[in-house]
Amino acid sequence: MKNILICVLLLCLSASCQEVKELDPTPREFDQKMTLVPTDTLTIPIGHRSDVYSRYVKASIINNIPYLGVVNVNTNDLEFYALSDKGEDFKVRFHLDGPNAVGQLKAFEVISDSTLFIASSYRIRLYVTDFEGNLKKTIETHDTSRNGKPFVQMYYTQSPLVYHKDMDDFYVFTRVDTDYFSPGIWSGTMFLKIQNRDDESITHMFELPSRFNKYVYSGYFSHSSHVLVDDRHLVFGVPFYNNILVYDLEKETLIERKAGSKHFGDALPWDNPDMGRDEEFYVTSNSYRELAYDEQNKLLYRLAYRKVDYIGPNGQQRNWDNKLPSVVILDSNFKKVGEVDLPKNTIHTRMYFTHNGKLYLSLNHPDNNPSEDEMVFVGFKPEKL
Repeated sequence: MKNILICVLLLCLSASCQEVKELDPTPREFDQKMTLVPTDTLTIPIGHRSDVYSRYVKASIINNIPYLGVVNVNTNDLEFYALSDKGEDFKVRFHLDGPNAVGQLKAFEVISDSTLFIASSYRIRLYVTDFEGNLKKTIETHDTSRNGKPFVQMYYTQSPLVYHKDMDDFYVFTRVDTDYFSPGIWSGTMFLKIQNRDDESITHMFELPSRFNKYVYSGYFSHSSHVLVDDRHLVFGVPFYNNILVYDLEKETLIERKAGSKHFGDALPWDNPDMGRDEEFYVTSNSYRELAYDEQNKLLYRLAYRKVDYIGPNGQQRNWDNKLPSVVILDSNFKKVGEVDLPKNTIHTRMYFTHNGKLYLSLNHPDNNPSEDEMVFVGFKPEKL
């Protein structure tokens, strides 16, 4: 009997330790070898029907000229702003009806100097168009079966569309189509792989670790981020998880690398989910969100957010733009080499891109917006310490 009690005790201790190992809110140690230094301000004038708060911006190269592509939901245009004196601004208008209809524009990826990959409000298909908005091909995705729960294509995350030029493959972000307030939202595969060839074969890939299945965090924690690194690794950042997940597209293997904040590690799940307190739980929890890759310097950036009180000292309710941001820096081996705190209520971190070896972050913060007629970005240059 005594031996049985000892075994039970050891099993309980083992399970407890395993739970702590899975999610640990304490920050991990690292060596600060790099920092970010603000060096310049980029100002982009926009039209009166444009918006400084686009949900999707992305730097792209077209005809060897760098552009910032901006989705304008007001006009259903894709606006391209030249980031070099060699180019001129232009836009692509997409149609809601007629032979070239693609629906309400949500996201894009540049395939070549003449073609675009488009995601829209029709989340059961994708489109290939030219730069005149003419429809070249429609890719149906809703018939693709998935193990476990059904899926839905998601476009309110960062870089929902990824194009691998060498392999001529598309990667589309998906998620379980289920309740945010129940277990299972972080389960199964996270991407559709679409081969841009005649057969257009579609497969589900990038399966999350099964231990994530039970966690519940609410809808605000659904805003994740991912990025393609050097046409080899698809890197995924889970908004509550200290580590990043790195998927090797050649070996089809998944590894983890420490990429948490110096202020906190993992964010803990919601014990008693309440739909009416969704935003409050997010604002008062630590979290991670955006990923950006600087190809020139071979650096990966991850945005981390420290929690704040839901009601500020002046009695005003806070939202996710009022959390305290910092930028985690990782080298080419996905090793953390630095972290830089950003000023509060100043940087609108949901609009960002990399260009000329710098990380550009928007200064159009809703609480301190310098202009309604211009997109304003500050460029941060990485420097060794």
